[in-house]
Amino acid sequence: MKLSQIASRANVELRGPDRELPVCIRVDSRETKAGEGFVALRGEHTDGHRFIEDVLNAGASLVVCEQSFYKDEWSAAHPECSFVLTPERCEYGLARLASAYAASLPELKEIVAITGSVGKTSTKNYAQAMLEDHFRLHTAGGNYNTLIGCGVTVLAAPLDTQVLLLEMGANHAGEIAEMVRYLPPTVAAVTEVAPAHLESFGSVRGVLDAKSEIFSSTQLRCAIVNGDNELLTRRAQELNLPGTIRFGRSGQVFFSQERISWKDGRFMVDAIMTGLDGISFKISLPLAGVHQLYPLCCACAIAGRLGLSSRDIAAALPKCRNSAGRGEVKRSESGAAILDECYNASPAAMKASLVSMRDAGIPGRRILVLGEMLELGEGAAALHEEIFDRALQVSGDLFLFGETWKSVPGAEDYLLDSVEELIASVDKLDPREGDVILVKGSRGNHLERVVKALEL
Repeated sequence: MKLSQIASRANVELRGPDRELPVCIRVDSRETKAGEGFVALRGEHTDGHRFIEDVLNAGASLVVCEQSFYKDEWSAAHPECSFVLTPERCEYGLARLASAYAASLPELKEIVAITGSVGKTSTKNYAQAMLEDHFRLHTAGGNYNTLIGCGVTVLAAPLDTQVLLLEMGANHAGEIAEMVRYLPPTVAAVTEVAPAHLESFGSVRGVLDAKSEIFSSTQLRCAIVNGDNELLTRRAQELNLPGTIRFGRSGQVFFSQERISWKDGRFMVDAIMTGLDGISFKISLPLAGVHQLYPLCCACAIAGRLGLSSRDIAAALPKCRNSAGRGEVKRSESGAAILDECYNASPAAMKASLVSMRDAGIPGRRILVLGEMLELGEGAAALHEEIFDRALQVSGDLFLFGETWKSVPGAEDYLLDSVEELIASVDKLDPREGDVILVKGSRGNHLERVVKALEL
């Protein structure tokens, strides 16, 4: 497929040689290699247009930039590079290119999009494991869940792609609606609606409204929703969504007889899953907790909707694993296990991790390293107080990090001022084999430094 075709359909201008798509596109000039594309985004702290000459000298084959920034001398000095000029900010030009490209993929059958307060990436990864042996599937390797990330992902899709699997996140109202406008899913899944980014959304109902934007797709054929969330199921009924599938402990796709244990130095979750075809199968996976059955169940619903049988899904289960920073178990030099949950944290996710630590039958000590939960708005102190009380019920070996804990009565006795102090304090406990160290907090806490310092 030629870039000129897509540029014409996207109503952007092409300068320089025509070339074939797909192409790997970067948004960081430092990562852009010879033969790759670069999008000159304007951010809060810097402007990608400042680095166009750097990527040209590195051998970039495609540059997407705003018309007002383009210089004829760039094409003169680098005639092998194609330039896509957008009349608006580059993220929108990129999105229009991605939209036109997706609409032109000759074998594309489904665009599956996943959103939710928790479990988006896990659902995407589980769904990928289930679908990749049955379809020519394309998805992002990382956490590319913005308009920019989805655009970059789509433009890298091979021409014979049958299923696009996208993750859509949001910090503000309207973000998901914008993604859906450019890349309308045929199958839309919402994993959960819970307190997250309340600073922007204001309330859980605000979160519900934001996540429900995914259902505005003009191409929607199936909505998949968490059947155990009353707000979400009621919203699906109010919208009269097509082909609605509910998942969870109740619904058309459901799990039962779930339990968590600690076996051979790792968490194990056992359950019975019933697929969309009504056939049940056993699950025994090294997941970080029973809460991980929700994204797994959501992925089963997606796979079932795309035609996989319960037998097909069960055969893919050995490939389903916790993602980095989302329940991965690592080892310290002394033999203690480290539960790496430092990628992000919300009240619902914090509670779930504490339940795992409480219920798994860990033979040694339960050591808790908890960062603060960011972007919770006015209710942040009360939500942290609830987590603090729950944490103390799990273990007295508790270490806290982050400003919000200062507003929680009693938390100051467990609060440390730096990551270095966290590491030193955990070291003083002399963790050993049989002990489990939970490290969890919002991404802004950078608690991955604690995990890195403690692991082998």
